[in-house]
Amino acid sequence: MTDHEHSHHQPPSERAKVIASHDSHAGHGSGHDKHAGHSVAMFRDRFWLSMLLSVPVVFFSEMIQTWFGYSAPVFPGSEWVSPVLGTVIFFVGAHRF
Repeated sequence: MTDHEHSHHQPPSERAKVIASHDSHAGHGSGHDKHAGHSVAMFRDRFWLSMLLSVPVVFFSEMIQTWFGYSAPVFPGSEWVSPVLGTVIFFVGAHRF
């Protein structure tokens, strides 16, 4: 058993030291930073790209067409606009998650 598992037998001040020591060393053995490569600009750019690609997905949605009483243009492959762009949005938007 580790010190952390037996920390409930120690006084509160000692228990806090054991837990803090354990938490400060968690994850350091892997050599990888969970947040490496993440930036506000990257998330902002992915958000705007996902938003831009969402416009045709919503426009070609049958439910939206019914609600607003219009028909989206029909062309060869138009039935694939929403599923293909929706997949791209999923992978672009969720890539870092």
